[in-house]
Amino acid sequence: MKYRARGRKSSGHEFVEFAPALFILLVCIVPPMLDLLYLGIAYAAGWYLNHLQCREVACVPPARKADSLARARVAWEASTLAKFVKGRETFSDAQFEDRNPTDNYPIDTAIVSTRIQIQPFLQIPFLGSVPGIGAPIEFAYRSERPQEEYGIN
Repeated sequence: MKYRARGRKSSGHEFVEFAPALFILLVCIVPPMLDLLYLGIAYAAGWYLNHLQCREVACVPPARKADSLARARVAWEASTLAKFVKGRETFSDAQFEDRNPTDNYPIDTAIVSTRIQIQPFLQIPFLGSVPGIGAPIEFAYRSERPQEEYGIN
């Protein structure tokens, strides 16, 4: 007896399955994935702002920390990365700490805390309360850097 394999006939059944699969792909999978990729870029943009501020604060005396924070924020807002992520700084603060009080140097470390709020790339209506996908999300950063010496010692 001869075995004969019976496969599908090519009479157009694939098109019936293709339309719902394409709808699910384009509506339910691609937009949230784009938002998640965007969140990675937005996090990196916020880290860059915090890095700029920490670098600026470490190079100035403690009395001029507000000016250096503002200078770094203006430079960040002028960058293409900040314009792309549509982020805004909600908080930034710089502190100075003496890590080794037994030595004769007054300040050893500059510590900068920054928070930025990011708007989602795409507003997805059925995920409206999820931060980063349907609602704004806030990222917080904290970094420290050795304080520059001004030739005093």
